[in-house]
Amino acid sequence: MANQAPAAGGIPAVGASDDEKLKGAIAYIIPLLTGIVILLIGGDSKFLKFHGLQAIVYGLVLWIIAVILSWFFCLGTIIWIIGLLYGWYGAYMIYTGKPFDIPVIADFVKNSLMK
Repeated sequence: MANQAPAAGGIPAVGASDDEKLKGAIAYIIPLLTGIVILLIGGDSKFLKFHGLQAIVYGLVLWIIAVILSWFFCLGTIIWIIGLLYGWYGAYMIYTGKPFDIPVIADFVKNSLMK
């Protein structure tokens, strides 16, 4: 990991252990709930802290948008399903060692919650 370049904000994009990649990927299975679990069991790992916090914020934003749009026929359900699929794509990216930063949310987590 010493010769791996960190992603923006100092979070290592690649070079995390297989265990960290698996736990980071699990954070996005059910973003809000599993994000909290990963944040609690992540220890001192900045990689797991970042992905746990990003999954929690993403889950909250997704839930709020889905609830608001549920007033319009089945849009809330459709948004929720699309959001879960995007989270699962992120889990795949993390597990394969590629960086996964959700636009706007990743910046918020890096600048506000990781300090």
